[in-house]
Amino acid sequence: MTDKNTQDSNSSESKLSAERENAAVLIANDFLGRATLGEALSQVSLNAIVQLAQTRAMQQAKDEVEKLSDEQVDELLEQAKQQAQAANQTAQEAVDQVSNETAEAS
Repeated sequence: MTDKNTQDSNSSESKLSAERENAAVLIANDFLGRATLGEALSQVSLNAIVQLAQTRAMQQAKDEVEKLSDEQVDELLEQAKQQAQAANQTAQEAVDQVSNETAEAS
């Protein structure tokens, strides 16, 4: 008799748990249906949003790279290298200019 009571109790708890889960889903769907973007974003940390965006961007980039030929990949990497060199040169020129102006002012 005790086993039957335990089973009945577990079954009742399981049913109650499932009902509570369904109720939570209904409330969540209601919230999502009424939520503005600001409210929705207020429930998620900025780090989580950034991480999601980074993950999504990386997956899209990988999908795009899969479509590229080896030559296109090489060209893309060469362009990135040239842009980095140009940025470094511009930064160095700015540092040199500030250094010269500082030396002249002394």
